[in-house]
Amino acid sequence: MDLGFQMWDGDNHLYEAIDAFTRHLPAERQRSCYWSTNDRGHRHLVIDGRVWDFIPNPTFDPVAVPGALDRRRVEPLADHPEYQNRDARLRRFDEQGIEASLMFPTLASGLEEVVGENISLHSDLLWSYNRWLAEEWGFDYRGRIFGTPLFSLSQPEEATRMLDWALEQGTRAIMLASGSVLTSEGRRSPGDPMFDGFWARCAEAGTLVCAHISANGYNRYSGDYTGHYMFRPFEDHTVDRILNDGRAIADFFTVMVWHGALTRHRGLRLMSVENGSQWVAPLLARFRRFARPGLLDEDPIDTFQRAVLVTPHWEDPIEELVAAISAETIVAGSDWPHYDALSNPTDFAKYLAGLPAGDIRRIMRENLRSALAA
Repeated sequence: MDLGFQMWDGDNHLYEAIDAFTRHLPAERQRSCYWSTNDRGHRHLVIDGRVWDFIPNPTFDPVAVPGALDRRRVEPLADHPEYQNRDARLRRFDEQGIEASLMFPTLASGLEEVVGENISLHSDLLWSYNRWLAEEWGFDYRGRIFGTPLFSLSQPEEATRMLDWALEQGTRAIMLASGSVLTSEGRRSPGDPMFDGFWARCAEAGTLVCAHISANGYNRYSGDYTGHYMFRPFEDHTVDRILNDGRAIADFFTVMVWHGALTRHRGLRLMSVENGSQWVAPLLARFRRFARPGLLDEDPIDTFQRAVLVTPHWEDPIEELVAAISAETIVAGSDWPHYDALSNPTDFAKYLAGLPAGDIRRIMRENLRSALAA
């Protein structure tokens, strides 16, 4: 779709190469993460002694057709170098009418769940993946591809050290799971003051913190009803999705607001990615219901609207979202090249047809561009 301007896409994805998690893994961890081939010739990663089955085909070869809405429609990975090569992706951007995009992982979105309570292994795998990402994609490649290193707050000081490293590599945005944080002292709210050093550094650097949908552990709740205690995006877990829809992301923003992190660090910007948006209005209604004078240092709805950007699904009632939080806090994201993405990212604008031209341009371009400004 010709927009008359180029898009800044809030949700593009890469497909990880075979060595994405192992290239920089410490030698003593070689038996903690390795590839294995079964008797049918299928390759899988083994992490901490268990097969990582988050995605049925973690080699991505063959790979699903973008926007086909059918996982069975596949094609050779070799036909699409843009899925694993940044220069090829820029050429694809030029064809698609995209000036720049955030770049999120695919397989790595399930990492936190598979490592479970092994916090030190999780940290080593994050370092390995992030170093691979910096080498292969970059955190700010030619001002057009903004790779998002993956973070956990489980070890606050280590997370801050990793952030300092990423900032030295030019990162403008990072990815974080939306959920409670497993620490050596038990689970904690991400809004707990124990993480203030990390949040302060993000705010100081102007780093956009992206809460992208991931295996965040919420199946531990829905699993009591379904038996599915692990998030599996390519399996028919419809009941789990209904039970968990919007829950993790709404909980994340609730504690970031009500536990004061977004007030203590007023320069902190957060963005919800690929979580849809139908959770937003009910969440703000609950904020309105439970707010009491003097309970918080700032009106919770004002805090949310000041600090949070939302990337809705294109088929969400976006005009209602605009009414709830304004067009200045909404970012278009195509999810390309996943099978359930928009096959043409700029087609997102078709779902904004009822909005003024200025709001369409903000959502399709200016809001993300401003959020990533150095």
